Amino acid sequence: MTAAGAIGGVIGFFMSEVIQGGDTARFFAESLVWSTAVWFMLIVLGIGIALSASQGVIEKNQEKSGVNILFATPILIVGGIAAGAIAQKIYESMLDPSLDGPQVFPRAIGWAIAGLGAGVAVGLGFRSLTRTRNGALGGLGGGFIGGLLFDAIGSGGSAANARFIGIVLIGTLMGLLIGLLDVASTDYYLEITNGEFRGRQFVLFDQSSIIGCARTVPVTIMKDPLVTEQHVRVTKNSGGLAFECLKGAQPVLINGQSSTVGTLSVGGSLQVGNTVLVLNRRKGGSVQTGAHQNFAASATQQPHFDPVHQSPVAQQPPAARPRPTIPMQNKPKQ
Repeated sequence: MTAAGAIGGVIGFFMSEVIQGGDTARFFAESLVWSTAVWFMLIVLGIGIALSASQGVIEKNQEKSGVNILFATPILIVGGIAAGAIAQKIYESMLDPSLDGPQVFPRAIGWAIAGLGAGVAVGLGFRSLTRTRNGALGGLGGGFIGGLLFDAIGSGGSAANARFIGIVLIGTLMGLLIGLLDVASTDYYLEITNGEFRGRQFVLFDQSSIIGCARTVPVTIMKDPLVTEQHVRVTKNSGGLAFECLKGAQPVLINGQSSTVGTLSVGGSLQVGNTVLVLNRRKGGSVQTGAHQNFAASATQQPHFDPVHQSPVAQQPPAARPRPTIPMQNKPKQ
């Protein structure tokens, strides 16, 4: 998620610079609120796309990445515009007109709101309540920390360089915090132990998850003609997973025994079609596993994304100053 966040920050920076412009706005130049909203949206879109693709990248499933991006994109666009407009309004309301220097806290609040919107959109793209919560908290924290650090990073450099460093930093922090929250809030995961995809792991983020061949389900089994789109529903309990085969699906094998409903214990095997999955559990920093794999190593493979800001430009003491904007362009918008 950290790597995905950093890559998304780079994408978001170039999208915002090319489409909206850095020092002057191409769209809604007459309105600071709406021009900033477009600027935020493009950054959020870049970070969100990268984070949304992360699950499919980890599972080496390009189609799942495409589905996640397609689902998340409209939410990222709407959420990015809304978050950017709200952030700019709050930023303006918190500024102290008597100060000409950097006002770090208002900027941090503005970026926290933008990060919150991006994180929620990414979580919704995963179609997971747990990951939506983690995305919201990770985006909020990453945006806030990045906003606090932005002025220090950008001081003494050009506006474009400051924006680049800031946006990449925010994306990186968002991905890092979302990934840490993902790891902290999950316990069970399934691992394929046979065939071409042996060793592939699926973290069960939510209380209930579907196993099937569809690209929209949490556990997607590929290249197995005996697996239906939505084959089995598994639900976490204290001893493992309760499972039930869904309508039209063939029975599964639990530790070699055919069944349509029952319980799978940690270390037990669940065979869906020709694919064998072993249930593992991360507990107290260690892993209970039938396949003896390390959960922490797999968890760190997950990617994510987020935006940043530019440092303020030294101002001449004017008779009347233009309203400040979170992007802090070198040239005030007309």
